[in-house]
Amino acid sequence: MEISLKYLISTMFKPKKDSYFYRFIGIKNKDEYNNELKVIQLKCNEIKDKVIIFDNEIPLNGEMELIQYIYNELLTMDIYNMANQDIVIFDEYNINNRFLNALQYSINLAIQNEKFFNDNIRNNFITKLIVWTYTLVKEMSISEEINPKVVYYGEIERHEIYFLILLYNMGFDVIYLNPLKEEYFDEIDADKLSILIKEIQIDTVDSFEERCSKGKLSENIETITKQIQSEIHQELFVDTGMFKPWQFRGGFTKSALLDTILEDIYIYYNEPAKLREGFKVEGKVVKVPCFFKKIDGEHLDQFEYQKMVRYCIESSNTLFFNHGNISRDVDVSGDMFKLMFCQLSDGTFDIEEIKKLDIYRFKKYSNEIQNFLLNKFNEVIKRKDLYEENLDKEASLKLLVLVLALNEEIVRLIDNFDFVDRVPKIVIYLNSEDGIIDNMKLLLGYIHNIGIDIIIFNPSGLCNISNIIKNERFNNTRLQNINYNSNYKNLTKVNTKQSVFTKLFR
Repeated sequence: MEISLKYLISTMFKPKKDSYFYRFIGIKNKDEYNNELKVIQLKCNEIKDKVIIFDNEIPLNGEMELIQYIYNELLTMDIYNMANQDIVIFDEYNINNRFLNALQYSINLAIQNEKFFNDNIRNNFITKLIVWTYTLVKEMSISEEINPKVVYYGEIERHEIYFLILLYNMGFDVIYLNPLKEEYFDEIDADKLSILIKEIQIDTVDSFEERCSKGKLSENIETITKQIQSEIHQELFVDTGMFKPWQFRGGFTKSALLDTILEDIYIYYNEPAKLREGFKVEGKVVKVPCFFKKIDGEHLDQFEYQKMVRYCIESSNTLFFNHGNISRDVDVSGDMFKLMFCQLSDGTFDIEEIKKLDIYRFKKYSNEIQNFLLNKFNEVIKRKDLYEENLDKEASLKLLVLVLALNEEIVRLIDNFDFVDRVPKIVIYLNSEDGIIDNMKLLLGYIHNIGIDIIIFNPSGLCNISNIIKNERFNNTRLQNINYNSNYKNLTKVNTKQSVFTKLFR
């Protein structure tokens, strides 16, 4: 999981053993960025003795006498062996020793990178690091309960970067924030101690105080907390095989056809998506292995056929249709033509404009499910491997009308789809020589693209869906007996009781 500033806010004030060093360059949203800085400011004020905030600079507050004294002492020291020099800033030995080792690291790094012109310039740099530590860090409360922290916002000079590295090596959590640009870190941080998180948008630097004054706290803390919670759940559960209920609400699916034989229905059909072969999660996209199977004819043994039909129909989370009209067959007419003005240059449709129309009927559902249904439509019309003929402008409009008029029960089936758990199912049983009209076949392609299991029982074998849907997008099985007079009601009357001999020898 890529760390976000929101996530870091949620964890930076909790007990943590290992220190971290993050650079956040650029912004996602100006208002949200100001709100996040406001939260950081508030949290830092609660533990003032454990936090330093630098606003566009690190002030050099040491008196001239102190600065001169440290500089003179350096003249007699081995700067390549600072850990053994007589420098005591912190009363506690372990903390002072960590400081000396961190100081040595920054000195060595600077000598390697800066190629100091002479010893005076080098010693001025080392003096600055020591003075900064003495005046800014000495009085901080450094304990094992919570890592001390430094937040640097804005423009930064090279020497200041070495000081941040020093603090990180002492055990500080370090956060560098710059809404505009990256500065010098790639040149200086040779060992990649810091991790860069970069956003596409940029904004003026201003000052930390100015941004915090524009941030809003009361109405944004709850929103930020909810977003933090979502990201924490993402980190805890993804790639572990464990998933929190509705973890991917607001995510997307990618359907994958289960290439199975008929007997596999009894093996995989009632398995949750996460246990099916081919299941995969990439970010917020869940690859859902699903059935799309048309079964022509019947078993010679009516009991076996009835058993299979009942097994599919009686599975949980299933909609059963004893005909091919799974939804309303709506023509493009009248107000429907308004949808044409929502089409974009790439052939897809502007989902926000669709939502504004009078004919739009998904408003009572959550934004997540509305966006999912409409974005899935846009995905379908761009696919080249689903339908026999690519959808032109007229066919795309027809499918959109059908999707917007989708059977309410199917919409609710999708709304109740958790992506990783129970896969929703549609079972169709066609009586006699009944078929499925082309518009419903278009809809079946759309429904399959969502990742829903589809089973079509076609005893007469006369229903052809390959005139609309490509053969490779569904499995077709032909059984021994073609029955042109099959009827679901008659099938349910088949005697399912078996004799002892039948049970023994079947």
